Amino acid sequence: MNVELPDDLFTALNKLSRPELAEKCLQEGAKPLKTALVNQAAAHVDTGEMRASIRPSKVKTRKNGAKAIVVRPTGKDSKGVRNMQKLASLEFGAHNSTHNQPATPVIIPAVEESKNDVQDAMQKAFEKEAGL
Repeated sequence: MNVELPDDLFTALNKLSRPELAEKCLQEGAKPLKTALVNQAAAHVDTGEMRASIRPSKVKTRKNGAKAIVVRPTGKDSKGVRNMQKLASLEFGAHNSTHNQPATPVIIPAVEESKNDVQDAMQKAFEKEAGL
């Protein structure tokens, strides 16, 4: 038995094996999530430094070979407070001797709000990069 693939299908399949394909899809999918997280955090701005620091990480490869990207606040504010700590305090609340801040979730609402846009962005990137 002899099977021949059409040239365009063979070319498309070869393009799918490129490692940068997953990275490009993740990078594009992170954009709408970043927008949603920034928008959710907008209602809770004191200085705006935490909100301005929200950005996607570089694509990393996990131990199991899976690619991953994270959208989160980075760095510290002008007072030396980590911006991720501010988001965690906002998300889960801060209860100690000096603060009694109730939880005000922004991460889950941002994920839910952007889920379809993230999927659409990743699908478009996949189709563009794979030449489909």
